[in-house]
Amino acid sequence: MSLLRRRHRRAGGALALALPLALLTSAPGTAAPASPDPSSAAATFDRVNVDTAVQGASFTVVGEVFAGEQNIVTSGFGALGPRGVPGTGGSLQVYRPRANLADWRKVSVFDASADIIFPNQPTLTDMDGDGDTDLVVPSGNFFDSFAGNTRGAITWWENAGLAADGSPLPFVRHDVVTGQAWSYHGVQHTDLDGDGVKDLLSVGEQGGDPVDGADDQVEVHFFRGNADLTFEAPVALADVGGSLPVVHDVDGDGDPDIVSSQYFDVGTGPESAGRATFLWLENTRDASAPGGLTAEDFTAHTIATLAQTAAGRGIGMGFQIRPVPGFRGPGTLSWIGTNHMNRCLQPYLPAEQVVELTPPVDPRQQWSLTTLSTPTTPSASPTCPADYTDGSVPIFPGDEITSRPTYGQGAPGVFGYGDVDGDGDLDLAISGDGDRRLFWIEQLSDGTTRQHTLTSPGEEFGQSGGGAVADLDGDGVNEMVFSSFDRNTVAIWKRRPAGTTTPPVTRTVVTSVLRVTPPAGRVVGRKATWKVRLSGARGGDARRVTVTFEPRRGTARTLRTLRLTRVGPSAHRATLTWRPTGPGRLRLDYAGTVVSPTLRDTAARARARLTVR
Repeated sequence: MSLLRRRHRRAGGALALALPLALLTSAPGTAAPASPDPSSAAATFDRVNVDTAVQGASFTVVGEVFAGEQNIVTSGFGALGPRGVPGTGGSLQVYRPRANLADWRKVSVFDASADIIFPNQPTLTDMDGDGDTDLVVPSGNFFDSFAGNTRGAITWWENAGLAADGSPLPFVRHDVVTGQAWSYHGVQHTDLDGDGVKDLLSVGEQGGDPVDGADDQVEVHFFRGNADLTFEAPVALADVGGSLPVVHDVDGDGDPDIVSSQYFDVGTGPESAGRATFLWLENTRDASAPGGLTAEDFTAHTIATLAQTAAGRGIGMGFQIRPVPGFRGPGTLSWIGTNHMNRCLQPYLPAEQVVELTPPVDPRQQWSLTTLSTPTTPSASPTCPADYTDGSVPIFPGDEITSRPTYGQGAPGVFGYGDVDGDGDLDLAISGDGDRRLFWIEQLSDGTTRQHTLTSPGEEFGQSGGGAVADLDGDGVNEMVFSSFDRNTVAIWKRRPAGTTTPPVTRTVVTSVLRVTPPAGRVVGRKATWKVRLSGARGGDARRVTVTFEPRRGTARTLRTLRLTRVGPSAHRATLTWRPTGPGRLRLDYAGTVVSPTLRDTAARARARLTVR
């Protein structure tokens, strides 16, 4: 998930939070977490930046966009206008791996010119059935409709593959729905109605007046898929739900249900204590019934509520819930969720926490809840020191996940899962969101959990999205990926090898560009001259470029190696004089150079096409 725009509200006589404008992402055991095991040494991690120039970096996911690669996909909200209203479109970028974890090639899927307002969590899926991965992008601002705007949309971007030189071809835009008052934050691509064609499911949200908590609107939207890859207009299946819905067969009856957390339209006062903030929609449709899906085909069931009631435990407003296969061992499935609270400003509601929500045999009955984060019990809420609440100290002094004491902020945010510490079980990677820190929750050998702060002391990486856990460099060790709206940054946390106390050297990688002029032309059968220029090559010795002639017919041959002369801090140049023997192409290759233990530049290539007369 990504950042998060929020608003001030008054409800029930107290100021209340509203959900961030975006949310970011991939057998039940109910024993309460134990005290930390002092004999267990926690893993340590080092940060590696991928990109520090994504304006409003928001949602981040990881997956195989290009065959054989682990790609990072990040959306950026773009520039904000007065009072936080989005002034321009956002962006979406895919990062392709290269030499090491600090070396990624950035591929733009779209930029501000596409006019996608607040692109949110992308879904990686094969939309057109051609075997590669396309990108579905929900978008929109919670409060746009209050300002008279209708800019919500769902688009999908067709992966056109790679060109002959290995560079990605431009992604092709397809509109599912545009011009909406609704904002969309997460999309599921699945066959929901059982007709053999995949559909889209999302939740549309409108925040209305930013200072009025009573005018929220939420609807679960079903977009029926057609065989020609188009989608029908949305059908509202329910008026409950939240930004990141999940389609899953909760009751095991063979048809798909819908699971969701909910932040908007849940209230805050005592009269709202029993409002569902985690819920599931049971699919009760008769498969033989004619017609498409409607709201009559789904029945809502409460998983957890805003505050404590006789019917179940309250855990505050919901942010995300998702199934985690294998969390309690092979063959098990656990439901993990995060709420989105502010203990310093909302002491009358539950504190910030990560929870395991365990259904009984009949999931329509009350689910049990186990807090996985610190504090280990809902009542163990720490006080908020005066220097934290007045803003003098930017990071909460305790270990508990705690939102910054600012109206419109809440914690925690999205999360991911995987074996973070390499001990063979699953752990959780947690966005602090309104808490400027990042966290990971370790699963101990006895099934209890222990929370750790991932960011370094004093490091502010707030309003973050991502939490993806994946082996990005193929060395058998998982990394964690997060993005930060506050810092316009995408970064990786790499586990430090056991027994080391200092971080490994992170080498700065500079992208080199090689050009040759003229790039094409007619030459007579005598000597001709080309100018060669290499940029982005800082420091170190003079660079060398290999020149190869590729004839129109016959075998390529190496002509010579050019030694380039430095003409600036990061620029080098040379001239090539040669007599062509026939038509073909000149290929110039720069292999990249390790300049020092902390600096290297990348490989680069240029070509010139020759026509000899």
